[in-house]
Amino acid sequence: MMNEKQRATSRFLIKQRLFIKLYLLKYIEDGRLYGIQMLEQIRDRFQSEGYKPNHADIYRALHELVDSGVIKASKRKLTEDSYQEILIYYIRDTQKAAIIKEQGIKELKDSAALLKKALDDLED
Repeated sequence: MMNEKQRATSRFLIKQRLFIKLYLLKYIEDGRLYGIQMLEQIRDRFQSEGYKPNHADIYRALHELVDSGVIKASKRKLTEDSYQEILIYYIRDTQKAAIIKEQGIKELKDSAALLKKALDDLED
């Protein structure tokens, strides 16, 4: 069984996955519906900060959201005359998505406060 310190440490270490899930939910709600499209959007958005998630990070988060019933995936042809298929993602449970977003934003704010405190201490 994890003690409080271990639990806090593990929560701090999962922030990247949570961060990705929050953006995936936002992008799905905004109509950017397939994985590569969302990966490129995240990379473009955070390129100047040096953050570049890989395919596995994105698809692992998408699979977790599908497995938990928050989103659903549907196969579609890339174009009408193409045999290539892509997975399109949709919000399946708006209540679960809202809870993840609310809790995630709180955790991101907590992380920002932690980092600000550390920077204040270390930059003196």
